[in-house]
Amino acid sequence: MGAPSHPSQLLLLLGVFLLVLLLHLSSWSLRQPGVGRGGELRGVQSAQPAARLPCTLAPCAWEGHRPKEGEGEEQPSPAPAPAGTPTAPLPLWGEEDFDIRQLQRAFSASLSPQGEILLGEYLHGWGQLLKLTDALGPAFGLISREAQSKISIMQWHQQGPQGPHYRTVQSMVDFELTSGLVGFRSLPARLPPSGCRTLLRLHRTLKWLELFLRRLGASREDESPSRMCAEAYRLALAPYHSWWVRQGAALAFLALPSRRELYHTILRVEQLAAGALVLTTVESLGRVYNVTQEVYSAHGMLDLP
Repeated sequence: MGAPSHPSQLLLLLGVFLLVLLLHLSSWSLRQPGVGRGGELRGVQSAQPAARLPCTLAPCAWEGHRPKEGEGEEQPSPAPAPAGTPTAPLPLWGEEDFDIRQLQRAFSASLSPQGEILLGEYLHGWGQLLKLTDALGPAFGLISREAQSKISIMQWHQQGPQGPHYRTVQSMVDFELTSGLVGFRSLPARLPPSGCRTLLRLHRTLKWLELFLRRLGASREDESPSRMCAEAYRLALAPYHSWWVRQGAALAFLALPSRRELYHTILRVEQLAAGALVLTTVESLGRVYNVTQEVYSAHGMLDLP
């Protein structure tokens, strides 16, 4: 096959190269041990979220763990764990494709009548959002994997000994502020990843997807989803990403299908009903986002590092 001569072909090849490079660098960084900035847990693979964060090299004081004599040597098969021991969290979703109705129900259920954000339901909603980003194409893998790593950390908190404090966003914020686990400037390595910092990353990404779906639901048939998604990203997420990630995202948006394809292939509804369904879902996302925004704003945590 000859060399590409059309400018769009050259741009596509360049985009593929940059995205492969970004995904390679991202997967390399996720394999590094320890806890990174913003509460990201390096070394935890998103496909298999762990219920317990591993200690490396030295004992983890925050786990209440001290090595015993002979620890690390080959041991006989352990007895069944006692009741209450954290186990690997169950998958947040089944094998079925993205379902916008399930997305709407999950986020609607995550806001209690008392105005609390229920983290379990919130994470179930994020399971559907990850299916959406997967359905949009492999070019969204970088953002999808980053969100999955944050979900794994939040699951670990809920499964751990302090799990009751992570039932709602409000109870998590109160607990971590009282316990000195937020780290407004930095978080010591001896402490677990901050749930508040971790959720903030999901919170920002939620705004991007909310804005995109809002524009999609109110769009005309001839409008470009690529342009809508890029504009939503520019407003919600781009200020928090490096130059390389921003360029990779911009190229990924060019691969988005047309509006008609989005409605029929991903949303699986007729265009006449799609707009109203999308906007109903957006309202549920927006209510959850606004309450979370108020909680973080009240404690001066919208700009956590």
